[in-house]
Order: sequence, then structure tokens, then C-alpha cells
Amino acid sequence: MNYGGSIASDATLKRMRELCKNATFNSAYAMTEVGVITLNLGVQNASAAGKPMPGMKIRIVDDDGKNLAHNEVGEILVHTGMHWNGYYDNPEATSQILDSDGWIHSGDIGYFSDENLLYIVDRKKEVLKYKGIHYWPTEIENVIKELPQVRDVCVVGIPDELLGDAAAALVMKVPGCNIAEQEIVDHVAKRLPTINKQLHGGVRFTDRLPFNNNGKVMRKVVRELFASIGENPSKTN
Repeated sequence: MNYGGSIASDATLKRMRELCKNATFNSAYAMTEVGVITLNLGVQNASAAGKPMPGMKIRIVDDDGKNLAHNEVGEILVHTGMHWNGYYDNPEATSQILDSDGWIHSGDIGYFSDENLLYIVDRKKEVLKYKGIHYWPTEIENVIKELPQVRDVCVVGIPDELLGDAAAALVMKVPGCNIAEQEIVDHVAKRLPTINKQLHGGVRFTDRLPFNNNGKVMRKVVRELFASIGENPSKTN
């Protein structure tokens, strides 16, 4: 079974293994600009993006461009060893992604494990701050998806003058299942005990989440939907 295009949570992969007991799970991390960056073929830790392809160089850097060590989260930079001409007739967009040394900025946040496996955490533009401390909504989403009553979830930051981005979860329940808001809040608090990753913005439920044509959840629309449900609790779609 091959999968890609988005982060697969451990909970989702566990369920897929239960359904497809004889399947070998393979994934790849790729960009249109550079092709396949890493490949993960049938390894035990299927949530990893894998190891670099031959000839592919990868750096993890902080906001100042400084190289980070194993298990430190930063932006993923890629170098193929080949010249890339950039986007056709769009030098401004090219300069935003390609530096003078030929390194391409992926816009993704990730890290290398001690086994040199690359892990994708989230998109850089999705990073939120609570009281000045970074957190990634996808990490909280993956924890919420561990609950068997949850079909899907999107976590967004609710702006607060004092707190910054208060994490809030819009949850789709599995049909026929019930779960209380507090159960979700408590589960996140147990699995992610640091203060910045708590659901300070609360939990609300919906019948469906808004996706774009590529199958990605539209967080801006989710934020608006979350607010509208708060104004009208009976509205769920």
C-alpha cells in the first residue's frame, strides 16, 4: 500500500494495518520542484517520511538558517546537486524558494531521528504560538485521531490578545459514536502535557470538514466555521 501527499497519523496507520494485515506500507516525500526526496519502503515506523534518495542532500535549519541537529525541528531544505531554472517567468516566486547556493526551501517543518529517518511535522506557515511558544496543529490533530470515536479533526489557532494562538479543535465524530468535549481535552492534556499544546480554544463538533480540490483541509474556513458554531451551537455544517 502506497500513500503520500500528507502526514499519516500513527492512529490511521494502526487502523490500516488492522484492515490490511498482509500489506507492505510504502510512502514517499516529494516536491514538484525536485521530485522524490525521501522513500520509506516497508519499514516498521511507517509514520516516517523515510531516508534521502541517492544524491539528495537535506538540511534542517532554524529561522536564522543555522543547521540543526538530530531531533531538532526546523525547516527542511533540499539540494539535488542539479541546476534548477526556477518557475517559468516568475523570478520573484523563484527567489522565495531557491537560495544563492542552490538549496530549495520546502516550506515544511521536520526533523531527523537518530536512525536518520526524516519526519514531517507540519507546514511552516501553519506554525502557531501560545504565549510566544511554538506548537504545530498537526501534532495535536494526530493525538485526537487516536480516539476511536473521532473520524477526522482540524486544529486551528484562535487569536487572543494575551495568549496568542489558542488551540481549538473542530471534530467529526464517527457516525453512531458519542464523545464529550472534555474527553478530547483530557486526552490531549494527557498525551501532550506542555501548556502550549492544550486545547485552550475548546472543542466543537461538525458533520463535515471543508476540503480543497487536493484533499487538504482549509484551516481558514475551519476557523470561521468554528466561530460560527460557537455563535449558533445547533449549526454543524
